[in-house]
Amino acid sequence: MIFPLVLSCLSWILIHAQVHDDIVECNEKIINQSQLNAMNINEQETFATTILHEYNLNLTTLAYITSSSEFESQLYLNDTNRRRTMEKYYEVYRNCLKSIATVARRFNKLITNENSSLYWLLQRTQAIGDAGENDPLIKLRLQKLKSHIKEIYHRKFIWNNTKLGIDEAQELLGKLNSPADLLSLWNATYEVAAPMRDYYSTLIAVQHEQAKQNRTNEKSDTPANLEERRIVEQLWQELKPLHELIHAYIRKQIARLYPGLIEFDQPIPVHLTKDLFGLMMTHLERDVLPFSHISGIDLGPAMKRKNFTEEEIFRYADEFFVSLNLTRAPDSFWNLSVFKRIPNHHMACHPTAFDLYKYDDVRIRMCTSITSRDFYIVHHEMGHIQHYLQYHQQPFWFRRSPHGAFSEGIGDAIALATMSPAHLKRIGLLENYKFTKEENIQFLLSQALTRLFLPPYAYALDIWRWSVYNGSIQPFEYNKRYWDLICRYQGMKPGMPRNERYFDAGTKLHVAFDLSYIKYFLAHVFQFQIFDVLCREAGYEGPLHLCDLHGSKAAGRKLKILLGLGSSKSWEDILEEFAGVRTFSAQPCLKYFQPLREYLEELVANDQLQVGWKCQSNRSSRKQFQMNFVGYIVILYSMFYFLLE
Repeated sequence: MIFPLVLSCLSWILIHAQVHDDIVECNEKIINQSQLNAMNINEQETFATTILHEYNLNLTTLAYITSSSEFESQLYLNDTNRRRTMEKYYEVYRNCLKSIATVARRFNKLITNENSSLYWLLQRTQAIGDAGENDPLIKLRLQKLKSHIKEIYHRKFIWNNTKLGIDEAQELLGKLNSPADLLSLWNATYEVAAPMRDYYSTLIAVQHEQAKQNRTNEKSDTPANLEERRIVEQLWQELKPLHELIHAYIRKQIARLYPGLIEFDQPIPVHLTKDLFGLMMTHLERDVLPFSHISGIDLGPAMKRKNFTEEEIFRYADEFFVSLNLTRAPDSFWNLSVFKRIPNHHMACHPTAFDLYKYDDVRIRMCTSITSRDFYIVHHEMGHIQHYLQYHQQPFWFRRSPHGAFSEGIGDAIALATMSPAHLKRIGLLENYKFTKEENIQFLLSQALTRLFLPPYAYALDIWRWSVYNGSIQPFEYNKRYWDLICRYQGMKPGMPRNERYFDAGTKLHVAFDLSYIKYFLAHVFQFQIFDVLCREAGYEGPLHLCDLHGSKAAGRKLKILLGLGSSKSWEDILEEFAGVRTFSAQPCLKYFQPLREYLEELVANDQLQVGWKCQSNRSSRKQFQMNFVGYIVILYSMFYFLLE
């Protein structure tokens, strides 16, 4: 039943979808505020529900159109028309979010009343709608700057007569062995980002101007971010001793591979890890794992012997979810996804899962290779797809992760489960594994190479981003301070001297696209927490790293709690419902790697490993500071002049 006062008020507002060139627009009309204020809580809830339902339909359609356009645009990076169309759709989408946030704020009895049944939903409209709160001129300047930076990121370069992009360089880097070639390709890849730095410093300045206009805190200083940083610091202090042990072992093995290029009290030159950022060292496995008489786990040759195609890896991941009594990927997923590079296309290759919000349309775009690394990444991305499928019945406002770490952590936990030796043996990709102590140590080291170097990198990168936002890192020291933090937390250094001509942080997609990266730190911790809960639910009692979840309906039911709620509750409430605690914990991660930690501590006790590293500190002189500062004032002035033209 709709109360008479509600019907009267409805005559003052009309929210409908208009289609112009296939764009659905949300049109806001004036609400009679005096009549709205005269309503009681129940009447306001009924009225708000009617409005939000209408917006939900419009936004779902808008999101579908916009996401479809984005998916298409990323397959044709050279097509400016597709990019402009996508930007046009996103503009309408953002305006719709802004309209909804504005309308929702008028329901002041509900949005401030935690006992209201619509309280959390209205709060979500504010969180989502904040993206639309921009002055039109500032918005245009931000769009131009971000567009320039993204264009630079996607530029091709020539190395050894091969045309490459940043996303493509990683695969080739993993195949090289010569330290000279590794350094040459690494340096050529990092050169791509150098032209970004002036645009990036201007972007930060414009974002500061936007924050002042909106009377909001800088990105780094909101209460939520400060609390997140406190949690991350606490988790890092728990993880740090394990990271230092593994770092010492990997450094020793790399020194053996490349004599004279690394010292035992120094950071590791990042190019020698065969990873652009020293995050996933899977390409080093066969050279650094102990016990050479054991063949180890290399899924690439096993998959090739079984004539795997790229799509088949995704099929294996899908079957894993089906075994847990979760949802099979729909036919449209297999028909519309892109699993390998399209010949003669300049396309984005960064693995990405898409929720298109309508018709159960979920997709993945990935330039897959038949390797252990991509077996892991495919299962991670399919974790996202399963997340989308489980929360697709939620209203638009709740069809997202309650915290960035949830979505990434779920994907990582699934990848963790499917990389278990017990699971790999079950599906026929690991035939001779005997589960001996030596084999388990070797397996755990391979897992550490994949998973334990990302958290310190993610922390270092976002400390750099936070410090740039709050002004404690200035443009004249972008590069130096970036490498200072990488050394301090990750124990890595550049393979050759770097100066302020470069913008090495911009080589990372998340910096170039102005995206937070700290969620990956939390996700890499959270994955073990999820895995531990699911293994206990499945009734498993052995060493955590040998748990196989395949076929456990009980684990599937538990996982549905995490997947199906979307953001319909706070992340703390959902975590409590799933795991019985309200915050992230590093203890399951330490539990998973405990046998490896004991092995490495024994090596240290026997003087076979030297732990720790020294970072050089080269503060700029006062004269250099003044010269750089003046130079950047000139650059910033020029950039602002350009943007206003």
